[in-house]
Amino acid sequence: MAIVTPYSHLTALIVDDMSTQQTTLRGQLNQIGIGKADVAANAEDATRLIRSRRYNLILCDFNLNHKSDGQQWFEYLRDQNLLPADCLFFMVTAESAYAQVAAATEHHPDAYLLKPITASDIEDRLKSQLEKREALLPIHQCLSKEDLTGAVAACDRILAQRSRWAMAALQAKGKALLQLGRHEDAKQVYRMALEHRPGLIWAQLGLARAHKAAGQFEEARQIAQEIIHSPEGEKNVAAYDVVAEALEAQGDPSGALWVLRDAAAVVPSARRQRLVGESAYRNGDLDTAKECMQKVAKATKGSVIAQPQDTLLLAQALVDKGEAADALKVLSEGDSTYRTNPAFGSVSMAIQTQAHIRNGNAIEAEKTMRRARETLRKGKADFATIALAKAELMAGNEEAGLKLLESAVSADHENPRVKQMIGNALRDTGHEDKVEQLIAGAAAALENKVKDARKLLRDSQVDEAVLAIEEAVKDYPENTGVLLQAAQINCMALRLKKELNPARVDKVRLYLSRLEKLMPANDRVTMMRRYFRETVSALEGGGLPR
Repeated sequence: MAIVTPYSHLTALIVDDMSTQQTTLRGQLNQIGIGKADVAANAEDATRLIRSRRYNLILCDFNLNHKSDGQQWFEYLRDQNLLPADCLFFMVTAESAYAQVAAATEHHPDAYLLKPITASDIEDRLKSQLEKREALLPIHQCLSKEDLTGAVAACDRILAQRSRWAMAALQAKGKALLQLGRHEDAKQVYRMALEHRPGLIWAQLGLARAHKAAGQFEEARQIAQEIIHSPEGEKNVAAYDVVAEALEAQGDPSGALWVLRDAAAVVPSARRQRLVGESAYRNGDLDTAKECMQKVAKATKGSVIAQPQDTLLLAQALVDKGEAADALKVLSEGDSTYRTNPAFGSVSMAIQTQAHIRNGNAIEAEKTMRRARETLRKGKADFATIALAKAELMAGNEEAGLKLLESAVSADHENPRVKQMIGNALRDTGHEDKVEQLIAGAAAALENKVKDARKLLRDSQVDEAVLAIEEAVKDYPENTGVLLQAAQINCMALRLKKELNPARVDKVRLYLSRLEKLMPANDRVTMMRRYFRETVSALEGGGLPR
């Protein structure tokens, strides 16, 4: 007869490659009344289950298998938004040092259980986590509906109760305020937390992020460095990320690379090596790029956390280093894994062309170049366009290569990373003299379009201004600078006309939605979303929110 407990309604997933451990955990869940428990022996099967069913609790072994560990898989699930907000994730581990690993990483499981574990251990953690969830439920309900303002209000109600969940509510409030673009309010919340508990890492980190979001990069960097230099925060990679982002925003990408290298030394995960590899490649440090991307390839081979871009970046770094034969081998192996991925195929062919040219194989180069051209409809600010442009330049097709690079700059003229890669492509192919002219020239053309639209707005030609910026959006639908301007000019048009035009409101929503895909978690997009909210609120008669 099934035991009925407060947990009997929960559905669990056990992820462990050892069948005996699966049986043991399932039995322990049964003892506390959880009869519905699926099992998976690896991350791939578990991911498929999570995509098709809803679980309340996941018990995952840290040493999952040779392809990926539990922490990497957990981070993958968080990054891909595959875990519902109400799903608890418990890591099961025999590693006594796991607490240090979890504390250093970006994503923390709800709990971890050190082997050997008992049913009581699971029940104790479950009880405390469910109590916390129940207490914070009003906040999570608002967040699940993307109602950030409601979430802030729910935090305030919990804070007014002066319960033991006050600090958790304060943490949630700071995060929601940051997402609302209310940096100054967020700073106050984090300072309040620090007054209660000086040295609290999440509060210091939140304060650093609030400064960064407000464009106060030096202040953000100093606070994050103080965290890193403290005994409690020296392994906090999120603090390293704030320092790296602040340095990059201040125009110091090589300084950012060194900080990311330090973070990868703290947590040498595939995710961290990938960040260093990408940064190293943009900075022209090909040895480091190759080393990091080889580590990523080794750590993720055959795993759900592997990404096609890893293979492509490794191959490109190898070609740039003159190791064309190795690059072709890497791409050949990648083709077998990503055969059905069209994005991989087009970039792969462009890099193959470069490798064939390096090897002096003109016939194969021409053949793959032709196929690569057929897959590229229009130049974008992406790796594919730059790789093909580089192949064209290496083949002596200067006009075609430069035209592609110009289109890449125009597609996102404010993107410093794209400009960095374009500069490298020109230097690598003997066109260093064209770096300044090409990048500045293409960017200036887009800046003039934006200036023209803003001038029309200043001259009170509101409709003409909107038409002008939307023409630019039509030509460059993924240009983040143009999209931001289009959102702002449309908002200003709404304010000037004092009319909540539904079509115009929908357009701003469309631009913001596109921006969030192109620039996830970007401070500029957050601020534009706040401006839009304030515009709509003012026109609805609610007055400008704080």
